[in-house]
Amino acid sequence: MVVAEPAETEFSGKKDEFLSRDVNKQRLIQMISDELRERDCIVINALGDADVDIVKNVVEASGLHTTTLIGEDTDLLVLLLYYAQGDTMALYFKSDRTKPDGSFKVYDINRLKDILEHYLCSQLLFIHAMTGCDTTPRIFGVCKNCAFQKLVKGNPVLQSCANAFTIPTRPHRLSRTLCAK
Repeated sequence: MVVAEPAETEFSGKKDEFLSRDVNKQRLIQMISDELRERDCIVINALGDADVDIVKNVVEASGLHTTTLIGEDTDLLVLLLYYAQGDTMALYFKSDRTKPDGSFKVYDINRLKDILEHYLCSQLLFIHAMTGCDTTPRIFGVCKNCAFQKLVKGNPVLQSCANAFTIPTRPHRLSRTLCAK
């Protein structure tokens, strides 16, 4: 079934059947985007994985006013810590899942960056990618918490590997040498 009705038409049918067609998904996204734009919302439609686009736009908005990104994806939190600059207004990451008591986790990104420091936020991106994220399974069976604890405690091999991949001026052959230890 393909829907070509105006936005005011009420749909009656099975959601899964409707959304199984790409053309229906695209029209639905377009209708929602148009409605949000009419309400003065900033809408960005990404072609692929939208995490980086979302975070970059949230960081840009935080330069003008207090901004909160709502989601549950750890990738978003890690990317916020990586991309956020120190000269922003208040920037928060709020979990969209409630705790048993009905409250939400809220992270103050600027405060976290102060605590973790710039170098650790850069290395965190490497650790997150190597230990698994949305599209990448963890490598070598190392869990996130173990790798993060080693990084915080100053493990020189892990820090060297992280720096080799996160410092743009490092030559590629050096990356292989450092991580081979």
